Amino acid sequence: MKYDSYALKGRIAPTFFSIIIPIMVFNHFYVSEEFSKFVGDFFAAKLISNLTISGICLYYLSEAARFIGKNVFESAYFKDEHYMPTTNFMLFNDPTYSDQHKNKIRLKITDDFGVSLPTRQDESLNEGSARVRIVEVMAIIRKKLHGNEFLLQHNIEYGAMRNAIGGAVIGAALSSLGVVFFSYYMVIDLAMYINIFTLGVYLFMIIFSKIIIEFYGKNYAKILYREYLD
Repeated sequence: MKYDSYALKGRIAPTFFSIIIPIMVFNHFYVSEEFSKFVGDFFAAKLISNLTISGICLYYLSEAARFIGKNVFESAYFKDEHYMPTTNFMLFNDPTYSDQHKNKIRLKITDDFGVSLPTRQDESLNEGSARVRIVEVMAIIRKKLHGNEFLLQHNIEYGAMRNAIGGAVIGAALSSLGVVFFSYYMVIDLAMYINIFTLGVYLFMIIFSKIIIEFYGKNYAKILYREYLD
């Protein structure tokens, strides 16, 4: 299967960080030994068991992490793009950009696409409708900037952090199970301590998920508008 830059850096890499570690711990301390006993003296049995379990899980877990990151955290914080920084920055009541800078962007949008963003009056009368219109126009701008290397880099950074947070939910659940398993079912102190550590890291990411996602979302939005005006 061929992966592009976004898939490798924005999906697969966060999965390694936020999911694979507890799976590898369980696989190393328990599954590999049990599988090797089952197949007896078969050549490279331990290697095969490691590759099989980790490889099969990687793709599906990365998709699960993306689903949670996008449809739970991003949706909750940005409400289906209506409150994303790319939307907020174009509202007249948002202080990020001056009115002059916003008008410069608006004029370029009108020149490029023949469409206009909501006026200050439109926004004051119905902010919800104004947000929907901005979201629609942002989709056109992103399409125009497709392939822009600077925007792609920040898109990868944002996607990686969002997906890592989504994966942290799965990772926290797996680490919790690992703590219980290696504390009671098969007592291995090192495995238990590793799972306790990873559980703490994942919980930290979940607790501060809003701050992390908003930070990278704002960086992406600023690059998008900067590259659009260039």
